[in-house]
Amino acid sequence: MLEYYTIAMIALLAAISPGPDFVIVVRNALAHHRSSAIYTSFGITAGVLVHTTYCMLGLAIIISGSLFLFISIKYLGAAYLIYLGVKSLRSQADNGAALAKKIVPTEMTNGKAFRDGFLTNVLNPKCTLFILSVFTVVVKPHTPLLVQCIYALEIALIGLTWFVFLSFALTHQSVKDRMVNVQHIVTKVIGVVLLGLGVSIIVSFR
Repeated sequence: MLEYYTIAMIALLAAISPGPDFVIVVRNALAHHRSSAIYTSFGITAGVLVHTTYCMLGLAIIISGSLFLFISIKYLGAAYLIYLGVKSLRSQADNGAALAKKIVPTEMTNGKAFRDGFLTNVLNPKCTLFILSVFTVVVKPHTPLLVQCIYALEIALIGLTWFVFLSFALTHQSVKDRMVNVQHIVTKVIGVVLLGLGVSIIVSFR
């Protein structure tokens, strides 16, 4: 039972910590609609389930032992974050004047929102390290597969709950009203943060 509480606490702290997942949900919530942020949250959850699945299947050992594979994941993830950052900055340049006067959420398909969340998470090497640490340190080698599946769902559901809550909070009318005069600045900051996260991933894993 202690393992359940330990994993829950670790998963919650990891979810609420500012990082690529947090930033992409905030970005899509502010730039688009509530549904976009929610589908982004589902995409992140799908990415988490990918990480937990390969850990349970033993691929964690392969990834942790293959420098080439891990570096490939690292650079793919960094490139995608940089792409999103540039996209946010370009959007700001095109729509900054309009956003300064009024928030006009742009359309985003649910599929694209899901893809944003999924790729941001599944290509994040720090998420890979987090899941690896949970399944190699907290989960014991003799832990039954069914129990490991429960742990995986626990991690995924805690993250999903947090990001869906964030999606609703950021798209609440009172929050949107307060964002009218600053959303163009927030969009630019988010773009810079995404670029910074991408570059930091490259630098920190050299």
